Amino acid sequence: MKYPDLRSRLHPTWPVLAAAGMVSLGCGSGSSGGTPTATVSTGSVSNGGSASATTATRTTGAGAPVTASGGGASVTASGGGASVTASGGGAAGAGPGGATGAVEGDGYEVKVDPYGNCPLAAVVNLEGIEPDEVQRLWVVVAGRDGAPDFEREYSPTGGDFADQLDTSDLTFSKPGTHVPVLGLYADIENSVRIRVELLDGDHVELTLNLETRLSNPDEDAWVPAIRVDTTTAELMEPGWTVAELSIEPDPAPPIVFVDWTRTIAFDERGAVRWVLRPELPKGETFTLTRSLTGNFLTGSFDTVVEMNKLGRTLRSFQLPDHSLNHEILQIGSDDAAHASPGASSQHLGNLLVLASKNDAPTIQDHILELDGDTGAVLEDWDLATVFDTTRTTYVDPERWSPGAGDWLHTNGLAYSNPDESIIVSGRHQGVAKIRRDGTLVWLLAPHAGWQEPQSQKLLTAVDATLTPYAEPVQLGNEAAGDPSTPEFGWAFGQHSPALMPNGDLLLFDNGSSRHFGAVCGNLSRAVIYRIDEAAMTVRQMGQYILSKPESSCFVSNTHLLAETGNLFIQPGSAYFDTGNSVSVVKEVATRIADDGTVTFGEVVFAATLDMSVIPRGSFAYSYRGHRWLF
Repeated sequence: MKYPDLRSRLHPTWPVLAAAGMVSLGCGSGSSGGTPTATVSTGSVSNGGSASATTATRTTGAGAPVTASGGGASVTASGGGASVTASGGGAAGAGPGGATGAVEGDGYEVKVDPYGNCPLAAVVNLEGIEPDEVQRLWVVVAGRDGAPDFEREYSPTGGDFADQLDTSDLTFSKPGTHVPVLGLYADIENSVRIRVELLDGDHVELTLNLETRLSNPDEDAWVPAIRVDTTTAELMEPGWTVAELSIEPDPAPPIVFVDWTRTIAFDERGAVRWVLRPELPKGETFTLTRSLTGNFLTGSFDTVVEMNKLGRTLRSFQLPDHSLNHEILQIGSDDAAHASPGASSQHLGNLLVLASKNDAPTIQDHILELDGDTGAVLEDWDLATVFDTTRTTYVDPERWSPGAGDWLHTNGLAYSNPDESIIVSGRHQGVAKIRRDGTLVWLLAPHAGWQEPQSQKLLTAVDATLTPYAEPVQLGNEAAGDPSTPEFGWAFGQHSPALMPNGDLLLFDNGSSRHFGAVCGNLSRAVIYRIDEAAMTVRQMGQYILSKPESSCFVSNTHLLAETGNLFIQPGSAYFDTGNSVSVVKEVATRIADDGTVTFGEVVFAATLDMSVIPRGSFAYSYRGHRWLF
């Protein structure tokens, strides 16, 4: 059945009606002086925000126009084909999680924040147009204050569209084609243009005004003030900057469960353009990463979820015997933070997560491998068999004792595809590479405090001539060379291990408890190491050192960006270092020489996230940052 909508108004009956001097559009028709006329009605909007149509156009054949305005006006048409233009009013909704608003009429229907967790996205249903009739879609969100338009072209039959933007589970009042709208500005009216190219050569065009609401009514302030300090657009990695925001009670209890984690994406001007507010159980800080299909993997406590860009939950499963912390990755994903040279084998698509065993005396010391479809636990690596649980060299304000409590504090994973091995970061001990059988390959850590058998797997620090440094450097009591720009220094309290295209290891070196001294107030850096597994040596290949106000003694991440090769670095918060609840994001031009030496050039993007808007009694930080396309 065809509905009186944007498509059926000018379907095959159009030439016949035009020849008879009458065109039937929408709910009514009329004539004046032998000229075809029409009444066009508009659509409806539900969920948060509001919408109104300014134009709706359908073109067939030669494309001669039929134009309507005011929600029910006369139209003039001629020739063998026509286009329709409509306009109408809109009614506001109640914002995220609130009641719905509506625009009277038919032809299209809009859901702003379609799943109740992505308030700067929308889905427009074009009624009467079957998805298999569509060849291509174009969606344009008009830029504001001189910003360029955000334009996206989609092929509904393409794998990326089906994987990342499927909304077939959404219910609308009438059948039609679902058009995704991403990149809406927050708390203002957005102008959105949609163009649909049909397989039969026809086109449908629609211009809408969509208003969004970022926060719930009476909700405490939570969005940081974003200041863009540097932008060199032509040298930047494409996409928006993503920040994973978490809020914790202050002072923190002995076991920290974050109150919430929300993710924002902002453009090169600092405007927030995408938000994800997942409803998850309270748990430890947990990151957001990309799946094989380009969707988002995240979780909390005992729950793992995969969500698409519009906020749809594609899969969710709970772990019966473990709770999650910090990290998840899917083997084979091209997520820049975890990508590794080579192709994996039968493990492709499995998930690696950091976890704690329920009812155990220790926490954050397991790695699980999960079936990517069912969540079934395939492997459980107990890191107490890899690291030395009695080593207490690291100085940390969190109270723990040998073999008890948070002795390891796992916080990052990378996967080495060529040899199917796992690289894991433990903030309180160091970085290790382990085989699938649990065998320890190497330990990247200061040598102080280790005993056999782990001491036999410690990497020896060497200079450019492969000469080992002196014992104080090996132990971690000092750095080699100028302490402010060390020729070599071990990572202390590190996060976010990432394998570079040449196989070298990139870390965010927080510097916490550097040289076994003060926990906070030290310089942080991105550091690149080259590891020779045959010789069991490690050489520092480059570093980017942050200033003290930029440094962070906890959370944070860094990785190389896929297209430009620039360094992305995001210290999560200076709260414990300077008392300022501020996070910095930087993108730095990067050059890797043939011998692997890494040097850094100009800062092509820099932004500051001021999270002091968070109410007292809590503190906020950005656990990790990314640059992603939407």
